[in-house]
Amino acid sequence: MQSLLTKMNYIPLVNNRNKYIQQAGIIAGLFCFVLLQSCSSNNKVIASVNDSELTENDAFLIMSHLGLDPDDSITTSAFIAEWIDQEIFKAEIKTEFPETWQLISLRSNAFSGDLAKYYLEEIELKKSLDTIVKQPEINSYYDSHKDEFILHDYIVKALYLKIPVEIDFKENEVQKNYLLKNDKDLTELNSYAKLYAENYYFNDSTWIYFEELTKDIPVGKFNIDNIVLNRTKTYFSDDKFTYFLNIIDYKLKDEAPPVDFLSNEIRSRIVSNRLQELKEKNESKLIQRIKKKHEIIISD
Repeated sequence: MQSLLTKMNYIPLVNNRNKYIQQAGIIAGLFCFVLLQSCSSNNKVIASVNDSELTENDAFLIMSHLGLDPDDSITTSAFIAEWIDQEIFKAEIKTEFPETWQLISLRSNAFSGDLAKYYLEEIELKKSLDTIVKQPEINSYYDSHKDEFILHDYIVKALYLKIPVEIDFKENEVQKNYLLKNDKDLTELNSYAKLYAENYYFNDSTWIYFEELTKDIPVGKFNIDNIVLNRTKTYFSDDKFTYFLNIIDYKLKDEAPPVDFLSNEIRSRIVSNRLQELKEKNESKLIQRIKKKHEIIISD
Protein backbone atom coordinates (compact mmCIF):
# COMPACT_ATOMS: atom_id res chain seq x y z
CA MET A 1 0.00 0.00 0.00
CA GLN A 2 1.40 3.40 -1.00
CA SER A 3 2.19 5.64 1.97
CA LEU A 4 -0.64 8.04 2.77
CA LEU A 5 1.83 10.58 4.13
CA THR A 6 3.79 10.81 0.89
CA LYS A 7 3.02 12.19 -2.53
CA MET A 8 -0.42 11.15 -3.79
CA ASN A 9 -1.00 10.59 -7.49
CA TYR A 10 -4.55 9.43 -8.11
CA ILE A 11 -6.27 9.82 -11.48
CA PRO A 12 -9.88 11.09 -11.25
CA LEU A 13 -12.54 8.75 -12.60
CA VAL A 14 -15.24 9.97 -14.95
CA ASN A 15 -17.91 8.60 -12.62
CA ASN A 16 -19.46 11.62 -10.92
CA ARG A 17 -20.88 9.41 -8.18
CA ASN A 18 -17.46 8.87 -6.70
CA LYS A 19 -15.48 11.16 -4.41
CA TYR A 20 -12.11 11.88 -5.88
CA ILE A 21 -8.75 11.99 -4.19
CA GLN A 22 -6.70 14.83 -5.62
CA GLN A 23 -3.00 14.90 -6.12
CA ALA A 24 -1.13 16.56 -3.24
CA GLY A 25 2.36 18.08 -3.41
CA ILE A 26 5.24 16.37 -1.69
CA ILE A 27 6.10 19.56 0.20
CA ALA A 28 2.63 19.66 1.71
CA GLY A 29 2.96 16.00 2.64
CA LEU A 30 6.24 16.57 4.44
CA PHE A 31 4.85 19.66 6.16
CA CYS A 32 1.94 17.61 7.44
CA PHE A 33 4.35 14.97 8.75
CA VAL A 34 5.94 17.68 10.90
CA LEU A 35 2.51 18.76 12.08
CA LEU A 36 1.99 15.29 13.51
CA GLN A 37 4.40 16.24 16.28
CA SER A 38 1.88 18.66 17.85
CA CYS A 39 -1.59 17.80 19.15
CA SER A 40 -4.46 19.90 20.42
CA SER A 41 -5.47 19.28 24.05
CA ASN A 42 -8.94 20.66 23.40
CA ASN A 43 -10.02 18.01 20.94
CA LYS A 44 -11.05 14.37 20.93
CA VAL A 45 -8.08 11.98 20.86
CA ILE A 46 -8.62 9.31 18.19
CA ALA A 47 -5.30 7.48 18.56
CA SER A 48 -2.30 7.47 20.87
CA VAL A 49 1.09 5.83 21.24
CA ASN A 50 2.51 6.24 24.74
CA ASP A 51 2.33 10.00 25.37
CA SER A 52 1.86 11.01 21.74
CA GLU A 53 -1.73 11.73 20.73
CA LEU A 54 -3.55 12.24 17.45
CA THR A 55 -6.67 14.39 17.69
CA GLU A 56 -9.57 14.78 15.30
CA ASN A 57 -8.51 18.33 14.46
CA ASP A 58 -4.94 17.33 13.66
CA ALA A 59 -6.04 14.34 11.61
CA PHE A 60 -8.49 16.49 9.64
CA LEU A 61 -5.85 19.14 8.99
CA ILE A 62 -3.21 16.67 7.86
CA MET A 63 -5.55 14.60 5.69
CA SER A 64 -6.94 17.72 4.03
CA HIS A 65 -3.42 18.89 3.14
CA LEU A 66 -2.65 15.47 1.69
CA GLY A 67 -5.80 15.52 -0.43
CA LEU A 68 -7.36 12.65 1.53
CA ASP A 69 -11.05 12.52 2.39
CA PRO A 70 -11.53 12.64 6.20
CA ASP A 71 -15.15 11.56 5.74
CA ASP A 72 -14.13 8.28 4.12
CA SER A 73 -13.85 5.69 6.89
CA ILE A 74 -11.50 3.35 4.99
CA THR A 75 -9.06 6.16 4.13
CA THR A 76 -9.18 7.50 7.68
CA SER A 77 -8.52 4.04 9.17
CA ALA A 78 -5.50 3.59 6.89
CA PHE A 79 -4.23 7.05 7.83
CA ILE A 80 -4.53 6.34 11.57
CA ALA A 81 -2.81 2.97 11.17
CA GLU A 82 0.12 4.62 9.43
CA TRP A 83 0.30 7.39 12.03
CA ILE A 84 0.53 4.69 14.73
CA ASP A 85 3.32 2.90 12.85
CA GLN A 86 5.33 6.11 12.56
CA GLU A 87 4.87 6.96 16.24
CA ILE A 88 6.01 3.44 17.20
CA PHE A 89 9.16 3.85 15.10
CA LYS A 90 9.92 7.18 16.78
CA ALA A 91 9.25 5.83 20.27
CA GLU A 92 11.44 2.79 19.66
CA ILE A 93 14.45 4.70 18.36
CA LYS A 94 14.06 7.34 21.08
CA THR A 95 14.27 4.62 23.75
CA GLU A 96 16.80 2.26 22.24
CA PHE A 97 19.06 4.66 20.34
CA PRO A 98 18.91 8.09 22.06
CA GLU A 99 21.89 9.52 20.16
CA THR A 100 20.26 8.71 16.83
CA TRP A 101 17.01 10.22 18.10
CA GLN A 102 18.90 13.40 18.98
CA LEU A 103 20.20 13.57 15.41
CA ILE A 104 16.67 13.00 14.04
CA SER A 105 15.32 15.79 16.24
CA LEU A 106 18.05 18.19 15.08
CA ARG A 107 17.41 17.35 11.43
CA SER A 108 13.66 17.74 11.94
CA ASN A 109 14.19 21.21 13.39
CA ALA A 110 16.43 22.17 10.47
CA PHE A 111 13.90 20.82 7.99
CA SER A 112 11.03 22.69 9.65
CA GLY A 113 13.00 25.89 9.03
CA ASP A 114 13.17 25.11 5.32
CA LEU A 115 9.43 24.44 5.30
CA ALA A 116 8.75 27.70 7.14
CA LYS A 117 10.79 29.57 4.53
CA TYR A 118 8.93 27.78 1.73
CA TYR A 119 5.49 28.70 3.06
CA LEU A 120 6.47 32.27 3.93
CA GLU A 121 7.67 32.79 0.37
CA GLU A 122 4.45 31.25 -0.96
CA ILE A 123 2.27 33.50 1.20
CA GLU A 124 4.22 36.70 0.61
CA LEU A 125 5.06 36.36 -3.07
CA LYS A 126 1.70 35.04 -4.23
CA LYS A 127 0.26 38.45 -3.37
CA SER A 128 2.19 39.92 -6.30
CA LEU A 129 2.14 36.85 -8.55
CA ASP A 130 0.58 37.34 -11.97
CA THR A 131 -1.56 34.24 -12.53
CA ILE A 132 -3.05 35.34 -15.86
CA VAL A 133 -1.61 33.32 -18.73
CA LYS A 134 -2.76 34.24 -22.22
CA GLN A 135 -3.14 31.78 -25.06
CA PRO A 136 -0.13 33.03 -27.11
CA GLU A 137 2.11 32.32 -24.13
CA ILE A 138 0.63 28.83 -23.78
CA ASN A 139 1.18 28.21 -27.50
CA SER A 140 4.77 29.41 -27.28
CA TYR A 141 5.52 27.17 -24.30
CA TYR A 142 3.89 24.22 -26.08
CA ASP A 143 5.99 24.74 -29.24
CA SER A 144 9.19 24.94 -27.17
CA HIS A 145 8.51 21.87 -25.01
CA LYS A 146 6.69 19.43 -27.30
CA ASP A 147 9.12 16.62 -26.52
CA GLU A 148 8.06 16.77 -22.84
CA PHE A 149 4.44 16.03 -23.72
CA ILE A 150 4.77 12.88 -25.84
CA LEU A 151 1.75 10.64 -25.20
CA HIS A 152 2.17 7.21 -23.64
CA ASP A 153 -1.50 6.40 -24.05
CA TYR A 154 -4.11 7.22 -26.64
CA ILE A 155 -6.27 10.25 -26.04
CA VAL A 156 -9.76 10.10 -27.46
CA LYS A 157 -13.01 11.90 -27.89
CA ALA A 158 -15.63 9.33 -27.07
CA LEU A 159 -18.99 8.36 -25.65
CA TYR A 160 -19.19 5.84 -22.84
CA LEU A 161 -22.25 4.47 -21.08
CA LYS A 162 -22.51 1.83 -18.35
CA ILE A 163 -25.88 0.49 -17.23
CA PRO A 164 -26.94 -2.47 -15.03
CA VAL A 165 -27.76 -5.64 -16.99
CA GLU A 166 -31.21 -5.92 -15.44
CA ILE A 167 -32.32 -2.79 -17.31
CA ASP A 168 -33.73 -3.46 -20.78
CA PHE A 169 -31.89 -0.79 -22.78
CA LYS A 170 -33.50 -1.89 -26.05
CA GLU A 171 -36.84 -0.46 -24.95
CA ASN A 172 -35.28 2.98 -25.27
CA GLU A 173 -33.17 2.09 -28.33
CA VAL A 174 -29.93 2.85 -26.56
CA GLN A 175 -28.15 0.41 -28.88
CA LYS A 176 -29.03 2.79 -31.72
CA ASN A 177 -28.74 6.15 -29.99
CA TYR A 178 -25.18 5.61 -28.76
CA LEU A 179 -24.05 5.54 -32.42
CA LEU A 180 -24.92 9.28 -32.59
CA LYS A 181 -26.15 9.13 -36.15
CA ASN A 182 -28.96 11.62 -35.59
CA ASP A 183 -29.04 15.01 -33.87
CA LYS A 184 -31.63 13.86 -31.33
CA ASP A 185 -29.63 10.77 -30.26
CA LEU A 186 -27.41 12.62 -27.80
CA THR A 187 -30.34 14.40 -26.14
CA GLU A 188 -32.15 11.10 -25.63
CA LEU A 189 -28.99 9.43 -24.31
CA ASN A 190 -28.40 12.23 -21.82
CA SER A 191 -31.92 11.88 -20.47
CA TYR A 192 -31.60 8.10 -20.29
CA ALA A 193 -28.21 8.24 -18.57
CA LYS A 194 -29.53 10.51 -15.80
CA LEU A 195 -32.13 7.90 -14.95
CA TYR A 196 -30.34 4.59 -15.42
CA ALA A 197 -26.58 4.93 -15.96
CA GLU A 198 -24.06 3.75 -13.39
CA ASN A 199 -21.51 5.79 -15.29
CA TYR A 200 -21.68 8.05 -18.33
CA TYR A 201 -19.21 10.21 -20.24
CA PHE A 202 -19.48 12.32 -23.35
CA ASN A 203 -17.68 15.52 -24.27
CA ASP A 204 -16.91 15.84 -27.95
CA SER A 205 -14.89 19.04 -27.41
CA THR A 206 -12.47 17.59 -24.83
CA TRP A 207 -9.78 14.94 -25.13
CA ILE A 208 -9.45 12.27 -22.45
CA TYR A 209 -6.93 9.48 -21.92
CA PHE A 210 -8.36 6.21 -23.19
CA GLU A 211 -7.08 4.43 -20.09
CA GLU A 212 -8.90 6.91 -17.86
CA LEU A 213 -12.10 6.66 -19.89
CA THR A 214 -12.13 2.86 -19.69
CA LYS A 215 -10.99 2.54 -16.08
CA ASP A 216 -14.07 0.56 -15.09
CA ILE A 217 -14.73 -1.11 -18.46
CA PRO A 218 -13.46 -4.70 -18.89
CA VAL A 219 -11.60 -4.00 -22.15
CA GLY A 220 -8.59 -6.15 -21.26
CA LYS A 221 -9.79 -9.02 -23.40
CA PHE A 222 -9.90 -6.80 -26.49
CA ASN A 223 -7.14 -5.39 -28.69
CA ILE A 224 -6.94 -1.78 -27.51
CA ASP A 225 -5.13 -0.62 -30.64
CA ASN A 226 -7.90 -1.98 -32.83
CA ILE A 227 -10.62 -0.41 -30.68
CA VAL A 228 -9.05 3.04 -30.90
CA LEU A 229 -7.57 3.07 -34.39
CA ASN A 230 -10.75 1.69 -35.97
CA ARG A 231 -12.88 4.21 -34.06
CA THR A 232 -14.87 1.29 -32.78
CA LYS A 233 -18.54 1.54 -31.90
CA THR A 234 -19.44 -1.43 -29.73
CA TYR A 235 -21.41 -2.62 -26.75
CA PHE A 236 -21.09 -5.78 -24.65
CA SER A 237 -22.12 -7.16 -21.27
CA ASP A 238 -20.68 -9.02 -18.33
CA ASP A 239 -22.66 -10.46 -15.42
CA LYS A 240 -23.38 -7.02 -13.91
CA PHE A 241 -23.34 -4.30 -16.56
CA THR A 242 -23.74 -3.49 -20.23
CA TYR A 243 -21.06 -1.16 -21.65
CA PHE A 244 -21.45 1.12 -24.67
CA LEU A 245 -18.37 2.63 -26.27
CA ASN A 246 -18.17 4.95 -29.27
CA ILE A 247 -14.70 6.22 -30.23
CA ILE A 248 -15.29 9.43 -32.18
CA ASP A 249 -11.69 10.60 -32.64
CA TYR A 250 -8.20 9.78 -31.35
CA LYS A 251 -4.59 10.94 -31.19
CA LEU A 252 -1.75 8.49 -31.58
CA LYS A 253 0.61 7.42 -28.82
CA ASP A 254 4.22 8.63 -29.15
CA GLU A 255 3.03 11.99 -30.49
CA ALA A 256 2.46 15.32 -28.76
CA PRO A 257 -1.25 15.87 -27.99
CA PRO A 258 -3.09 19.02 -29.14
CA VAL A 259 -2.27 22.18 -27.24
CA ASP A 260 -5.83 22.46 -25.92
CA PHE A 261 -5.40 19.12 -24.14
CA LEU A 262 -2.39 20.54 -22.29
CA SER A 263 -3.58 24.10 -21.65
CA ASN A 264 -4.23 23.68 -17.93
CA GLU A 265 -0.95 21.87 -17.32
CA ILE A 266 1.04 24.46 -19.29
CA ARG A 267 -0.71 27.30 -17.50
CA SER A 268 0.27 25.75 -14.16
CA ARG A 269 3.86 25.33 -15.29
CA ILE A 270 4.12 28.94 -16.42
CA VAL A 271 2.67 30.28 -13.17
CA SER A 272 4.98 27.98 -11.19
CA ASN A 273 7.98 29.28 -13.15
CA ARG A 274 6.90 32.86 -12.45
CA LEU A 275 6.68 32.10 -8.73
CA GLN A 276 10.14 30.54 -8.75
CA GLU A 277 11.55 33.62 -10.47
CA LEU A 278 9.95 35.83 -7.83
CA LYS A 279 11.48 33.68 -5.09
CA GLU A 280 14.95 33.93 -6.58
CA LYS A 281 14.60 37.68 -7.06
CA ASN A 282 13.16 38.50 -3.63
CA GLU A 283 14.67 35.88 -1.32
CA SER A 284 17.32 38.13 0.25
CA LYS A 285 14.85 41.00 0.72
CA LEU A 286 12.37 38.71 2.47
CA ILE A 287 15.03 37.31 4.81
CA GLN A 288 16.34 40.76 5.74
CA ARG A 289 12.84 42.08 6.43
CA ILE A 290 11.98 39.14 8.69
CA LYS A 291 15.31 39.35 10.55
CA LYS A 292 14.50 42.91 11.62
CA LYS A 293 11.45 41.60 13.52
CA HIS A 294 13.36 39.14 15.70
CA GLU A 295 16.11 39.25 18.29
CA ILE A 296 19.21 37.51 16.96
CA ILE A 297 22.26 36.80 19.17
CA ILE A 298 25.47 35.13 18.02
CA SER A 299 27.82 34.22 20.86
CA ASP A 300 31.59 34.51 20.53
